[in-house]
Amino acid sequence: MSRDISFWRKVGYIGVIVLLLFPLFWIGQPATRTATGSNPGGVLSQLRAQNNLSQAELGEIDPAGESIKLATLGLRGVAANLLWEKSFEYKKKEDWEGLSATLNQITKLQPNFITVWEHQSHNLAYNVSVEFDDYRMRYHWVKKGIDFLAEGIRKNRENPRLLHYTGWITGQKIGRADEHVQFRELFRQDTDFHDSLNSEVPVDKGHGWDGRPDNWLVGQLWYQRAERALDAGMVLKGKSPLIFHADNPMSLINYSTTIEEEGVLGQTAQQSWYEAGLGWTQYGRLQIPTSWGHNVRLGEYDQVNDDIDRMRERLEQFAPGVREQIRQEKIAQLEPELRTALDIPEEQLTEDNYRQHSEAVLQTRVTHREVAERVPDTNRASAIRLAERLNDQELMSSRISHYRSIVNYDYWAIRCEAEQTKTAVDAREFLYKAQQAHDAADLETARTLYEASWHQWRKIYDQYPRLMDDISAEDLANAIKRYQRLLQQLDEEVPADFPLVDLVRKSQERDDSLKELYQQLGDPLETDEEPQEMEPAAEKPAAEEKEPSEQPQPDEAQPGTAGDMPDTPDAAAQAEPSQPAGQPEADEAQPAVAEPKAEPSASEATPATP
Repeated sequence: MSRDISFWRKVGYIGVIVLLLFPLFWIGQPATRTATGSNPGGVLSQLRAQNNLSQAELGEIDPAGESIKLATLGLRGVAANLLWEKSFEYKKKEDWEGLSATLNQITKLQPNFITVWEHQSHNLAYNVSVEFDDYRMRYHWVKKGIDFLAEGIRKNRENPRLLHYTGWITGQKIGRADEHVQFRELFRQDTDFHDSLNSEVPVDKGHGWDGRPDNWLVGQLWYQRAERALDAGMVLKGKSPLIFHADNPMSLINYSTTIEEEGVLGQTAQQSWYEAGLGWTQYGRLQIPTSWGHNVRLGEYDQVNDDIDRMRERLEQFAPGVREQIRQEKIAQLEPELRTALDIPEEQLTEDNYRQHSEAVLQTRVTHREVAERVPDTNRASAIRLAERLNDQELMSSRISHYRSIVNYDYWAIRCEAEQTKTAVDAREFLYKAQQAHDAADLETARTLYEASWHQWRKIYDQYPRLMDDISAEDLANAIKRYQRLLQQLDEEVPADFPLVDLVRKSQERDDSLKELYQQLGDPLETDEEPQEMEPAAEKPAAEEKEPSEQPQPDEAQPGTAGDMPDTPDAAAQAEPSQPAGQPEADEAQPAVAEPKAEPSASEATPATP
């Protein structure tokens, strides 16, 4: 009898399973298309289509990937975790082929998990590449990281994060690595890689000054594509919009800085900084979403503060003298020790009285609302509304200021403006020529060029004092140390009226040799005489500037040198962009060095190959 019950129970279970297959099939039926029409499929298929969650909406469909998903029988997450662990083992064992195969399997299991693509592309470009001694192999694995991201973009159609990160690796990894000189040259020459990228971004629009693709400018193309995807309605997740939009103009700034380091100066660099300034200004006009639920424009900071000043002035006109009256009333109510602390100048505050001073300032602060409530009845309502708007504008100003500080907006705006000036062009050209002459052991010429450069830098820092805190000022401090060593070879000392003594003072805490130099110089000598200017010499037109005729091969250049020179004599002239209206002129007469020896002017200087 018990056998019969057990048998019929099994039959019942099987029957229930069979019955459940019908609603499961109805719910999970896939969408189909035929010549006569289309079937939207089951409930799940329709929901995926409505919310753009199906693979067809997310990106390309990979038949092999779909088959692997079915083969896991619902254990896709477990399989993916096992493969992740396996990839780390392959990396430790330096089994790069096994690593590549495992990453390929992970992406087939989880093609829409964005972190997989980001993490593993970073692993390839940054972690795996450094395991090789030959920089060519390192560059090869950096390319693998970029290719891996490109594949992820195809599987996740126009995902802004993946597009943005592809631009980041293209620009930062190739342009900032220890081997950036070699990487940049390899990228310029890699026509096969350019052809493969052309299906994703128009590489021909990323050509640098020498007519070849530049990694910074190609990286900018990826950033621009990411911004277009965002404008088309794609959602940006896990990335700050402030940083997301800043990297586009920063690519132009990084490109301008890099070509100057490589010895590409004059009108070419000036034009590049002009375009970078336009990009940074455009960035300031964008509406940036904030964590407070509203948008800000970084470039509207001055306008917002002007509105605040006008509204404050109008509020004071409603009740002249009331603000100070209220403040005096609050001061009278302070405790004696707080009142005493309030009168202490800020420069005389100590740790003991700082807290009391801050508390006293807080207690005597007069709000706009308090002023508005003292306004006569006829204008009180208008004054209260004005006070509320004034509070809103001050809050907006503080938030814009906070966001500007995150991306260092003011500094880069000043830097782009300063680098376009004729003074900056001359300062950099003189300094570059001086270092080349110094390397060639032409000490007298190098000294004269150094000193001409110091006078130009003095003008720049007088007009743009904020630049003295820049990292480029540290590079200039290193050049000052070279100048000091040069004078020591000539049995001379740095002159007491050295124009950049304040830069030495700022840098002395980080460098013992500069500390010794500052102690030697002390404060700059007072003098009524202006530094002697170099006499202008005849110069060639900008289009006739010559670049070195020999191109160093990647294995000959050393990291950190001024390598990556063009391989055609007239490359700079051919790639010279036209002068936009309103741009600072770059073809003015540039100062030259008046020496007994025949010496080329700054515009005739050509960077020597390392």
